[in-house]
Amino acid sequence: MIKNSLLYLMRSLLFVIVGLSATSISAQEITLVTHEYRPYSWVNESGDITGLTVEIANLMFEKANLKKKWKIVPSKRAYNHVKRTPNSCIFPLQRNQEREADFKWVSPIMINRFGFYTPEGSELDIRTLADLQGLKVVSYLGSGLKEYLDGFGITTIEAFKDDVAANMVSIGRVDVWATDVFSVPYNLESLEAKFEEKFIFFTSIGAMACHRSMSDETIKSLQDELSALYQSLEIAKIVRRYER
Repeated sequence: MIKNSLLYLMRSLLFVIVGLSATSISAQEITLVTHEYRPYSWVNESGDITGLTVEIANLMFEKANLKKKWKIVPSKRAYNHVKRTPNSCIFPLQRNQEREADFKWVSPIMINRFGFYTPEGSELDIRTLADLQGLKVVSYLGSGLKEYLDGFGITTIEAFKDDVAANMVSIGRVDVWATDVFSVPYNLESLEAKFEEKFIFFTSIGAMACHRSMSDETIKSLQDELSALYQSLEIAKIVRRYER
């Protein structure tokens, strides 16, 4: 009798453990940390966080049956916050060799292209990175472009926002603006100046980077849903809505 009771208890415990394992992913709320950078993420007039990559993340989490909440902080703080805070992810973030070991990754969210821009009519002839020697280049803080360009000996400063970087070029404080190609029309909305593209110099993978303690099961679930969104062309539809 006692033996049967113990057997029943063990079976019951096993059932509970399996059930908890199956539901543990959806039971946890993940904090998605991002920074304000149109068209990828920003706070709209209603106070809601919106944007191209925000829409992609919302779909991923909905289809993976995962709970999440959004948090917007400056880009540098977002990076450091996720590195030290369990159950959190930064989104979007350039995936590169230097950062690879610091996070667990879901990608690609976006394929980003970066170019050099000058005011329309500029006489600067920029066709290669070598042509930037002696010029002052500005990028935005958190983009990772300064680190990349510094490696080529190109003098690069960082502005805290990309539209501020564009304005610095338009008023002649620096010579060249290095930025994400897709975001250019958004960053020029508040400026009267017009810019021309010199050349595309860099392509990178925009990804979701999660704290190292995030379970492999959660990462796989999100990766599977991201792949499904690409296959169903849902991401292509979202991207088209933000093209300008």
